[in-house]
Amino acid sequence: MNASRLMKVAAVVALLVVGIFTVRAILNTREIVSSISDNTQVQPTESAAVETKAPVPAEAKDPVRIEANGEVPFYARFGENETFSNGEWTVIVFYRSPDCIPAEFNLNQFFHFPGNDGPGAFACTPPTTTSIEYWANGPQTDPAPLIAEMMGRGAVPVWFIAQTEIEAALADGVVTIGELAVLPSLLKGEAATYTELLHPGQSNPQPLIQFKAEGMLEDGRSFMVDVSYGAPDVDDHTIIEIQ
Repeated sequence: MNASRLMKVAAVVALLVVGIFTVRAILNTREIVSSISDNTQVQPTESAAVETKAPVPAEAKDPVRIEANGEVPFYARFGENETFSNGEWTVIVFYRSPDCIPAEFNLNQFFHFPGNDGPGAFACTPPTTTSIEYWANGPQTDPAPLIAEMMGRGAVPVWFIAQTEIEAALADGVVTIGELAVLPSLLKGEAATYTELLHPGQSNPQPLIQFKAEGMLEDGRSFMVDVSYGAPDVDDHTIIEIQ
């Protein structure tokens, strides 16, 4: 075999060797990549979880209980939105003696708060009832108690006047104690028992008033009064019985 042919054979062999190593290198690279792919665990992307705690409700506190002893800033259950009638009679319960009410005071305005002109209704003592009041915070900050419970001291003045006469007296918006005292139909009496439950509208979304009175008129007849307005389980009513 001449030199030229030997050189060609050597070149072919060299190319085969290079090809074999190239193929093996490619196969090894694929095995490495496959191994890396198999062994690599893709970690899920986790967003930081922020724990949100529910707001803790404020602890409900008990109402403030006050023994008010009947010291209320009004004289009588009478006036605008405070007049109770059964179609024939209007009943007026007095929390202060009628004799103590200032002659010029307009009972139609109901409240008589202390002011520059004096202590208002608190000047009339003693009141005719005792009372226990329950306040959300107290009289220094709240407009009115949440609940007021009253009980007569034994001789609560109660007047009955014909409803038609009361309507006429209220026509001009001013009603004094002297005006009521001279109305022709007036019947005066005293309640030996009197109870009242009040949820004032100034401090309650649903006002409520209930009161009951039993006693005797000056002419010797007996009377019974049962009033309820605002109670969810009782029909609104004013019952007046005179016997």
